[in-house]
Amino acid sequence: MKVLIYGAGVIGGQLAHALMLNGNEVKLIARGSWAETLKTEGLRIHHYIQRKDTVDHPGIKEIIDEEYFDAVFAVMQYRQMEAILDDLAFLNSPVMILTGNNLSAEKMEAYILKHSRTEREVLFGFGSTAGSRENGRLTTVHWKNGNLTIGKAKEEVPASVKAMLQKIFSGSGVSVSWCDNMDAWLKYHAAFILPVVYLCYKTDCDLKKSTKQDRTLMLDAVKDAYGLLMEMGIPVRPEGDEKSLEPGILNAMVKIVIYWVCRTHLGALCTSEHCRHAPQEMEDLDEAFMKIRAMKPEYPRPCFESLRSLMPCREEIHQTYWK
Repeated sequence: MKVLIYGAGVIGGQLAHALMLNGNEVKLIARGSWAETLKTEGLRIHHYIQRKDTVDHPGIKEIIDEEYFDAVFAVMQYRQMEAILDDLAFLNSPVMILTGNNLSAEKMEAYILKHSRTEREVLFGFGSTAGSRENGRLTTVHWKNGNLTIGKAKEEVPASVKAMLQKIFSGSGVSVSWCDNMDAWLKYHAAFILPVVYLCYKTDCDLKKSTKQDRTLMLDAVKDAYGLLMEMGIPVRPEGDEKSLEPGILNAMVKIVIYWVCRTHLGALCTSEHCRHAPQEMEDLDEAFMKIRAMKPEYPRPCFESLRSLMPCREEIHQTYWK
């Protein structure tokens, strides 16, 4: 099937590699020097866990035109996604999956549908792949060929759309999970990762400096943020995920994962490296979540706000990490 991926970074590149394995015709939208690198050297990926290197040659598009695609995956940072909504509305495809951190799912869905020339389904997704880009190649961290959670903002994915996407992913090695409320899923994801972000910047993006007290405060901050969303009536997604923050086996496993993330290079690739290279996205997510927080000013969130207050000021973060 014909697939367009708008965004040729770590997640978009890994997705392109996976979807080409089963014979899909994949094109990437990329621009500038990165587009030239992809054209001349191909899509070079070092798969960190698998300890292997691959080279693929997807088609490279630098302009938006009326070419038809069975599905379009937009894989961009939060603010960048807002900037390409007109492009997405113009593209000729019946299905679009906006993939990545997003606290404005309903708003973006409404905009695309309002400005599209034809009827289409707008979905949202989040991939577990992490990594970095340097020296003309991607380094990706993923299990098998990655995991992707997909759903509409507030309802079930239509059966026909699900069948078409399953055909696209069949044989790719990508594990796909379906969600009936991706707007809620993305809000709870932000509630979990923002305390991690705050701790990253507190430790100068070196989580090995974090203490047991830091990590305990971080998990308490996550619990605060989950409690806020539940108090607002936003259903927990994945369903039952809040149980991992209560005493028990699940919570013990979460603490082990957090310790591993803070102590290993692999964990750094999944967390602090993204904070280091994408401070603007982290700021945008923080700002969007604090607007949600402002809807319940009477609801105390002491651990969340305490951890957030330990970060350097935004100006210092920008000066340190922006290139």
